[in-house]
Amino acid sequence: MVTRRKFIQQCSVLTAVSMVNTPNLFKMHKDLGLQLYTVRDEMKDIKNALAKISAAGYTNLELFGYNNRMFFGNTVEQFASMLKNNNLKTVSGHYGLADMLHAPGYNWDTWKYLIEDATTLGNKYITIPYLDDKHRTGDDFKRVAERLNKGGELSKKAGIATAYHNHNFEFEKEGNITKYEILLNNTDPNLVKFEMDLYWVVYADQNPVEWFKKYPGRFPMWHIKDMEKPDASGAKGQTCEVGKGIIDWKPIFAAKAIAGLEYTFVEQEQYRHPVFDCIKTSADYMKKNLLK
Repeated sequence: MVTRRKFIQQCSVLTAVSMVNTPNLFKMHKDLGLQLYTVRDEMKDIKNALAKISAAGYTNLELFGYNNRMFFGNTVEQFASMLKNNNLKTVSGHYGLADMLHAPGYNWDTWKYLIEDATTLGNKYITIPYLDDKHRTGDDFKRVAERLNKGGELSKKAGIATAYHNHNFEFEKEGNITKYEILLNNTDPNLVKFEMDLYWVVYADQNPVEWFKKYPGRFPMWHIKDMEKPDASGAKGQTCEVGKGIIDWKPIFAAKAIAGLEYTFVEQEQYRHPVFDCIKTSADYMKKNLLK
């Protein structure tokens, strides 16, 4: 027997699939993306790093390193020019504004400056990357949801969406639900999107596809990070090149329409080989197997 709740959930999934089949809505872009944090140690030589990223086949960078309206000692305009010179665009950036997330009585000035800079860069998403461990209570997540909604209102006026990127701690329980659900349940789907980091979802023993089904259309960006097999002690493996780990990408990408996937970004945090070799290995696998 199908319960009323189950029927509504099934209808939501079917509606989401129907929507993604509409032209230009929730369409996965096949341009190859990289989260810039992957080559963080190489950014001391920015020109060389960007040239090698481009040579590896990437065309879309998700930014990190924003500090006082600068990137690695360069103005936003200078950095945008560097990207253009290497045939790179950027549809998203990771922007960790601690005052926006945590400060009482926040006046939204830094967010308004950020919108200006994201517009200059051509960003489609302003993405919150992380919550520090001092601000992870249930009440903290409710406040962050409220701030994301307000940030989403302001950014939407500029044609930019606001998004949140997860790690594994969001899947800790707060009462009967996870903290991730607090964010998802208390944010407006029209204002706030989610970038699912698939490595951390798997690390937290969660099934990404089940989250797509529960919240269809809310995950337009994914971080593609593979996981090494567990070590002798059973501890979960570190990140590795895409296609070299144990994550089964096929069922996840089969559900991309339900998720509302638009953009994918390779990311790797640890290495056993030179970093530019790693990103090339991941790029080759992505183009051959996943970006279809």
